[in-house]
Amino acid sequence: MLASELHAVLDRLAGISVTARQAVEALLAGTHRSLRRGLSVEFAGHRPYQPGDDPRHLDWLLHARTDRFDVRLYDEETRLRATLLVDASGSHQYPGVAARSIALAGALAVLLARQGDAVGLALLSERNHLHLPAMSGLPAVGRLLDQLTALEPGGAREPGGPTALGQAVEQLAPFLPRRSLTVLISDCLDEPESLQRALRVLRHRRHEIRIIRVLHPDVEQFPLSGTVKCIGLENERPLLLDADRARTWYREAFARHALALSAASHACGAGLVVVRTDEDLTTALARVLAGWGAGTAAGATPPGSLSSSVNGGPS
Repeated sequence: MLASELHAVLDRLAGISVTARQAVEALLAGTHRSLRRGLSVEFAGHRPYQPGDDPRHLDWLLHARTDRFDVRLYDEETRLRATLLVDASGSHQYPGVAARSIALAGALAVLLARQGDAVGLALLSERNHLHLPAMSGLPAVGRLLDQLTALEPGGAREPGGPTALGQAVEQLAPFLPRRSLTVLISDCLDEPESLQRALRVLRHRRHEIRIIRVLHPDVEQFPLSGTVKCIGLENERPLLLDADRARTWYREAFARHALALSAASHACGAGLVVVRTDEDLTTALARVLAGWGAGTAAGATPPGSLSSSVNGGPS
């Protein structure tokens, strides 16, 4: 399922608007320049000038012909090491969350590999710990996609039990290559303070951090009514409550957590983009890539996502 979905998404990305496509190319080809700039003399192409670029690398001859401000790229500058941190905790059993996270990770891996970058994978779960170091080439990406496919609901690896997200990221940080791109794909069901500590560790190791928050609309809106039995997905005790009375409290807690998560991400220089499970995957991926450059942040989810049955239905 993952392979066919990725083919469809990547084919559709080729037809996205010029503005979105330029944002994608600028992010993948330009945002993460090698720190060994200038050591290689092999010319590898151009990309549009971005604020903060060294003007000495502008191609003035090209500007004279085209009236565009483009930066010259060299072979060392086009190489990137990226690690995709995919949340494999129990909360990802909520409908659509795991599938959307896996598809986003797979699409990003293929996009990065297509331009020769090295891509690694880490699964964040007590039960499904896995770390594939960043490598380039089709065989490495194929192995990464195999692991993601196995994580799909019903696969060899299913979302695990309780996972302290911030703690898991912090423990993994020493094993990730310094001065690289780290992409966290998660529902971020953890205390923002814990996640912020982990992000600070990554920033200290000179990582560039991007967060993709995957949410089901139900988790944001709490569209339940009547007597509801809530069953925790990470071994929490079942909870019986009056959904109509709890709704206001839940949404207020959701909003507070969203603000705290946004502030924690911003404090660590991590771009945060929210993707919802009912959103078209191709559109979501293009928006993620475009939003990274702007450090977009949106709503968040309170800790302890719950699977529910309403008025005595199946739980």
